[in-house]
Amino acid sequence: MLIKFLGHGTGNAHAAARYLTGTHDHNGIERVEVKVLRGDPMQVAQVADSLEFKNRYTSGVIAFAPEDNPTDEQIKQVLDDLERTAFAGLSPDRVAYSAILHREDNGACHIHIFVARVDLI
Repeated sequence: MLIKFLGHGTGNAHAAARYLTGTHDHNGIERVEVKVLRGDPMQVAQVADSLEFKNRYTSGVIAFAPEDNPTDEQIKQVLDDLERTAFAGLSPDRVAYSAILHREDNGACHIHIFVARVDLI
């Protein structure tokens, strides 16, 4: 498993949400599976696009190799651990966050993390 935070976050958040939930990757190749696991990417985009500062959202990816073959329960645990660490001390109603699963044809999967960079309270 690899966790990587990406350099995105200053552009159009709705475009990012459409990419994350789209059926094709950046090369135009159809994805095997796209599934929203947590939150609502369009709601995150709406919050992020309403912000007036430069870095409005954070995106990252949790990538698994094909041989990792994580179960649904393991994926749930990884996301629970991420939320507990990344949003320590914040109740869920204070965070605009979404996690989106992409499965690849080689058996690998990765989860995109999409977070508006603001406390909602």
